[in-house]
Amino acid sequence: MLHDIHTRALRRAAQILGGEEQLRLHLGATETDFSSWSGLQELPRNIFLRLVDIITDEEVRHVTGYARR
Repeated sequence: MLHDIHTRALRRAAQILGGEEQLRLHLGATETDFSSWSGLQELPRNIFLRLVDIITDEEVRHVTGYARR
């Protein structure tokens, strides 16, 4: 089972992109790869880093939008 931080990153990135299918497509992952990740202890490093990028970009947009008010 995935570490909590990996599970949370997957969940948050999917939320940002509009769902798991959109996230899977964004990552270029097959359905088999995407579904197999839940059985791992850790996501592949490149996938985890891409999730971090998605989340970070969203947070920057949020902060930038707030600062403009």
